[in-house]
Amino acid sequence: MSSDVWKKWEGQVVDHKYQLQQFLGSTDHSVVFLAEFHDPGPRQAAVKFISAEFGNKDEQISAWKEASNLSHPNLIQIYGAGLCQIEEMSLLYVAMEYAEENLSQVLPHRALMADETSQVLNSVVDVLVYLHGKNLVHGHIKPSNILANAELLKLSSDTIFPGGEVREMRRERSAYDAPELPTSACTPAADVWSLGVALVEAVTQQHAVLPFNEQADPIIPAAVREPYLEISKHALRREPRLRWTSARIAEQLNPVAAPARSVAAGAGASARTAVASTSSSTMAAVIAAAAPPVRPATQVPLSTEPAIPLAKQAPVERVRPEVSRGPAREMAPVGRDTLVLPNYVIPLFAGILFVVALILIPFVLRHRTTPQASNPTSSAARSAAPSTTHPVAAPDPKATVGNAPPAAPAELPPAKPVAETPTISPVRTPPATPAPAAIPSKDSAPAVAPKASSISAGKGEVLDQATPEASAKALASIHGTVRVGVKVHVDAAGNVSIATLDSAGPSRYFADLSLKAARQWVFTPPETEGKSVPSDWKIQFHYTQSGVQMSSEQVAP
Repeated sequence: MSSDVWKKWEGQVVDHKYQLQQFLGSTDHSVVFLAEFHDPGPRQAAVKFISAEFGNKDEQISAWKEASNLSHPNLIQIYGAGLCQIEEMSLLYVAMEYAEENLSQVLPHRALMADETSQVLNSVVDVLVYLHGKNLVHGHIKPSNILANAELLKLSSDTIFPGGEVREMRRERSAYDAPELPTSACTPAADVWSLGVALVEAVTQQHAVLPFNEQADPIIPAAVREPYLEISKHALRREPRLRWTSARIAEQLNPVAAPARSVAAGAGASARTAVASTSSSTMAAVIAAAAPPVRPATQVPLSTEPAIPLAKQAPVERVRPEVSRGPAREMAPVGRDTLVLPNYVIPLFAGILFVVALILIPFVLRHRTTPQASNPTSSAARSAAPSTTHPVAAPDPKATVGNAPPAAPAELPPAKPVAETPTISPVRTPPATPAPAAIPSKDSAPAVAPKASSISAGKGEVLDQATPEASAKALASIHGTVRVGVKVHVDAAGNVSIATLDSAGPSRYFADLSLKAARQWVFTPPETEGKSVPSDWKIQFHYTQSGVQMSSEQVAP
C-alpha cells in the first residue's frame, strides 16, 4: 500500500489508548506510526502493525507481552500489545518506546570509526548476553533495528521470542538471516550470525561475500581489522555449533567486564538502569560518544620516581633520617614545623664538639670538689682555644647529640696545675649566637621517635572524588539500585593511573560512566618509611532514582 493510504490513518485511536499522529514508514509486512498516549502525562510511542491473518496471533501477542517484562538499558521498552481493527482490517499492534534514529540512516553516508564500532558492538552484545541467558533470541538483528534514543544505543524488542522454536517467517529472507533459517529452529547462534553481518556492514558499508560453495564460510572484506576481523570470522561460520557465543564475543571485547556480565545475565537480573553522559539524541552523536577502551594493567608504565601531591607536602622539608647519630630513645622529636640544617652544619658541629671534648676531658678527670675562684681568661688562653660560635657545656652522659639544641653555657673551674704536664687553662666562652639547629615546634611535646625501619605502611585517604554525570532522565528510569564496582591503582602522587571494572553492572554504558568518574578521583597516598607509595582501591557506585552514592575502600598496601 502507498504512503498516502497509510497517512489516512493519522488521527485514529488504537485500543482506546494510542492516538496515531504521524506515519513513519512501512515494509512488506508491517507499518509504523508515531503515536501519543497518556501515562499519566502525554508520552510518545512507536506503534507497529502487522496483519492478523498470518501465523498464530495469540502466540505473537504472548511473545510481545513477555518481552514487555524485560528490563535492560539497551533494549527498547514495550508499552503494550494486542489485537485491533482499523478500517475493517484485523491487525496486531505493539506499542514501543519511540526512537529518533537508527544505524541504517548513518551507514549509507559513511562507515563507523573504530570507537563508534566498539560502542555499537558492545551495546548489542550486552543485550544478546542478557537475552541468551534467559533462553530468548532476538531473531532480527540488522542496522535498522539498532536505534538511538534517550541518549543511549538500543536494540529493538518486538522480534524477541523463546529460543529453540521453529517459527514461520512473516517477512522475506535477507542477508542478516542465518543460513539454517527458516527450516531450523532459531537459536542464539542465529543471532550471532546476524550480528556478524551487521558488524561487517558497519565497518565496510558492505556485506560479507557468500561463496557459491554452500559449505564454505563467507569471505570477510579486507577493510575489516582486528579485533573485529576475528569476531566476524567466528560469527559467520556456516555451521551454527562452530560460531562463537555472545558471551565469548563479550569476553573478546572486554576480558575484564565480560565474566561479570555473563553471570548477571545467567542469573536473570530483573532490574537494569540506563545511564549516559552524552547530550545529543541523534544516532551519530550517540555512537560518537564512545569511551576510550580500558588499558590492561600490564600496558600502563609506572613512574620510577614517585611524586608527592601538593596536599601531602609539608610547609618545610623533612629532616633526613641519617642526621640523627644518637640512640633512638634520645632523639629529639621532629615535627611538621621543624627547621632544617644545611648539610655541612651537622658534621662541622660534631667535629667542633669532638675537639672541645678532647680539650676538656683532662680537666674533668682532675676536677676536685674544692671550690676555686674563677680566673680571668687570658688572651693567650683564648687564642689557644678552638674558634667556635657554639657555647661550650660540661659533658653529660644524657646529653643530646646530633640535631638537638645545645645545653645552656656553664662555667668550668680551672684544673689544678701539674708541674710535669703542661695544660691549657679552661676558658669560659661568652654566649654567642648559636648555629642553626633543628628546633622542635613549641606545640610538640618531647617524645621518643620511632625507628625508620619500624614504620609500617599507612592508610591513604580520598582527596577528591568525581561523581558520574547521569542525566535526570536516565536516573528516573531506575528500579531499585544498580551497582558497579571499579578497581583503581593509585600512583605515589595520588592520581589514578589504572581503572578497571571489578563488577561491570548491567551495561557497557553504565560501566563506562563509572570508569570515567573513577579515573578522575584523587587520593592522599599512604606512606612507607616516610615515603609516599602507590596503593590500590575499590570504588563502589550505587545508582538510584534519587542520585548516585559512592564509597571507597583501600585494599593495598
